[in-house]
Amino acid sequence: MENVSLFITLATGVVSVFILFFIFYKVLHWDNKLSAMLTILLVMAVYVPFGVIHWAGMDVFAIHFAFFVMSGYGLGIITSHRRLKMELDAHVGHVDDAPVQKGWFHWGPAIIVCFFLILAVVDSTIITLASKGASSEFMARWLPEPRSGAKIVSAFPGEVSNDYQEKYDQFNNYLEDKVAQRERGWVISNGWQQSPVINQPSVFSIDVKDKEGKPIAGAQVEARFLRPGDSRLDKTLMLPEHVRGSYGNNVILDAPGLWTVVLTVVQGEATHQTTGTTQVAAGS
Repeated sequence: MENVSLFITLATGVVSVFILFFIFYKVLHWDNKLSAMLTILLVMAVYVPFGVIHWAGMDVFAIHFAFFVMSGYGLGIITSHRRLKMELDAHVGHVDDAPVQKGWFHWGPAIIVCFFLILAVVDSTIITLASKGASSEFMARWLPEPRSGAKIVSAFPGEVSNDYQEKYDQFNNYLEDKVAQRERGWVISNGWQQSPVINQPSVFSIDVKDKEGKPIAGAQVEARFLRPGDSRLDKTLMLPEHVRGSYGNNVILDAPGLWTVVLTVVQGEATHQTTGTTQVAAGS
């Protein structure tokens, strides 16, 4: 559900709960418990397939499930209390000589409803910030200006590249590849030919040799420059071979500070990968 606003789906579901319950309880005059149960079942019957198809994580699914169920359950409790009071008044023969039209909500249920609405807004905001980060407009409006004068960026980094521990099978394959790579003994050396500066082309060149010191020629070399905290700035490019066993290219990086560099060398059936970090200067 990454393309669907969390606020929209929550609000739509809660409003649907109120409308369905009103139809069942007020229009069709069904029992309040039956109305609440059917309301919850119908809303969840629509949301569950939608949530599975547009899966955004268990936390997003859980907050929708909780609020849709609690909305229907809360309406059932409120109307149950009101109905029991009316039945009790009728049983004891209480008659109001000067009846006053009362609102549908008492202050007690109203407080409960407001509490859950505030909770929904807070939880939705937390989940949205955790999954998508904060926009520049949000940062400028709610956070103080940084003392350094630099622009603050908040973003969810997404899936961490080179993280093979997410799944058991991938991790096993990773261990096997590491053992084969260690036995192969390839060595990757060199790197930047000059200190990299933000938004300026810098030559990144590496030498690849086997364990006997002979150049590895004719390989496919991929370089990934990964920005921690903002995957939108990640760059992937191929390093063509310009001298036997030497591969390089011009690289332009868009942000100063720390970057992760992942180099992958493929020759025939052999794949060699190494990971490091680099610093990019802010420039003048």
